[in-house]
Amino acid sequence: MGLLCAKLRDCCCYQTISCCRTSSPPMEEFQVLILGPSGSGKTELGHRLSRVPRAQDDQEATNGVRCYQMKSAEEPPPARLQLTEVGGNAEMQRLWKHYYASSHALIYCFDLGADPMEMEGTFTLLTDCLVGTQLAGKPVLLVASRHRVGVQLYDVEYAFGLEELAKSCGCSLLICHMDETEDLQRGIRWLCHQLMARKTQLDQRIRYDVNMQVWQRRKRSLLPSAKLAQVHRHRFRRQTRKILPAIQGFGGTKRRPSTAPPNIFFVNSQPEETN
Repeated sequence: MGLLCAKLRDCCCYQTISCCRTSSPPMEEFQVLILGPSGSGKTELGHRLSRVPRAQDDQEATNGVRCYQMKSAEEPPPARLQLTEVGGNAEMQRLWKHYYASSHALIYCFDLGADPMEMEGTFTLLTDCLVGTQLAGKPVLLVASRHRVGVQLYDVEYAFGLEELAKSCGCSLLICHMDETEDLQRGIRWLCHQLMARKTQLDQRIRYDVNMQVWQRRKRSLLPSAKLAQVHRHRFRRQTRKILPAIQGFGGTKRRPSTAPPNIFFVNSQPEETN
């Protein structure tokens, strides 16, 4: 019996089964976009989520794109979040739309300590990002930075109609604070749960949006060369018709129709002269 067990251990089938039993499930990857106005804490959030210390001389606002990587420490299956931060100044905001199609979710940062007029512009910008774009219907995590005396997160949620915004664009939305560790972890757990539960749907949506984006670029590249402005041509050409001239002597030489008589008689209408 012991010899038989030893032979089974050496068998490739036994090794395969044992490896399958001990192997961990594959790690799912998601593309998450980090947006927000300039100075809203996007870079600080990226370093905290990726657990990479921020350099002391790196305190300027982002004028470009930064990438981070984060692994969820939740129950299996694990997830890896590829975080892409895009600068929040006016020039970079015009480039935000180019990252919508390839993103599974959005993390939107805002400054809770800003004045009400500035916060109103911040959430107006969020509305422009979600309504009628490729981000509509995808999970959105709102992350607040700093504090303001007498202002809570639920005050912001009701004051700026965030629940109505989420319903209008079909997005699941949650708000949390960056400086409160437990609250931030709660928001990240919620985001990972949303991504894992809707992975198939989000992947199909991204494939469709990316293909449409490529087609739109291709269409715009063809317009300057006037390829799309060409006159529509028939697939099958019509046979040319030969029309015989109706008046003798007009249009040069003529062909006699096959139904014409073999001889042509000319009738002299002038009277003959008598001698």
